[in-house]
Amino acid sequence: MPYVEYACEGRLLFRTETTEDVQFVPRIHEVVVIDDVPYQVVDVEYWARRLGSTDRRLVCPTVYVVPIAGVEWEQRLERRVPRSKDGKPPTRY
Repeated sequence: MPYVEYACEGRLLFRTETTEDVQFVPRIHEVVVIDDVPYQVVDVEYWARRLGSTDRRLVCPTVYVVPIAGVEWEQRLERRVPRSKDGKPPTRY
């Protein structure tokens, strides 16, 4: 069964098993929350390994993340809060 590895600062955080058809791999600069700690994806590497016969390969991605500072994470969450609207349409001239 294929898997996706998550690594941070030179050490493996964890590995998730997926199916061959569906693999969830986050994009670069995307934020992932692991054990209530926010991390930002800085790189994704794909490794192809032989699977059975020589013409078939299995792609195993490795996602590299770095922790986000608590202050920066709070600012990001603050920006996501929707602003209250007056309920009036904008004035057009």
